[in-house]
Amino acid sequence: MRIRAKNKLAVFRWFLSASAFVVFMLSMRAAFKMESFGAAPYVIFSLGCLIAAILLLIPETVKPTCHYLSGRIVAFIFPDHKFSKPALTYALARRYIELERYEDAIQEYAKIIHYYPAETEAYLGIISASSLAGETLLAEKYKKQLEKRTAHRLPPDAD
Repeated sequence: MRIRAKNKLAVFRWFLSASAFVVFMLSMRAAFKMESFGAAPYVIFSLGCLIAAILLLIPETVKPTCHYLSGRIVAFIFPDHKFSKPALTYALARRYIELERYEDAIQEYAKIIHYYPAETEAYLGIISASSLAGETLLAEKYKKQLEKRTAHRLPPDAD
């Protein structure tokens, strides 16, 4: 009876998996007999062997597992790659005001308004920065936009 190449590979995977599991069990047994700090390398090695045994037994899990883990690593390095808009923060715009870099502050407030049009504080900030920069037309434009937005949210005054 001849064993095909695909079956040989499966048998080899099972053998490696069983070997890794045995090494896991022996390492854990040795770790329990040691002091806490001396056992750490054995525990880490044994957990690596257990993971290898699982991955060798179920090769179909390798691709989804790697995809999941790589997604987490990318999300850690580039946290905003999934989001369509940047995080809401006024820190940079306020710092530009402190440094009297009014044009840069206006640009930052404009970005906030672009991504978060309901932010009243951004409108007030851009109006203030525009006034400080001497751009009265721009300040008037954003005052009108703010009045339109607040008029929709606030009920009319009852006289």
